[in-house]
Amino acid sequence: MIAKLDSAPLGMAVRIARIDWDILSHDEGRRLREFGLMEGVEVKPLHRGSLFSREPLALGIGRMQVIIRGRQAAAIAVEPVETEPAAAA
Repeated sequence: MIAKLDSAPLGMAVRIARIDWDILSHDEGRRLREFGLMEGVEVKPLHRGSLFSREPLALGIGRMQVIIRGRQAAAIAVEPVETEPAAAA
């Protein structure tokens, strides 16, 4: 199931399925690319700015943590990361 990053559950790893580069400014797109946000990358939403706001959104990307705006997160479609079933002992 594909959803927008701005509505992904906190603490759950997701994989970037698509980024709508057309709705982002050139500078926003460049900044996201510099952070390593591209299709196929696994990210983890960590926390939001406040109790009543959905932005900014803190993301874990590898060993790095970055902050993006809600508008930028809304341009990113994500899907759950498939977990491999535990091997039978």
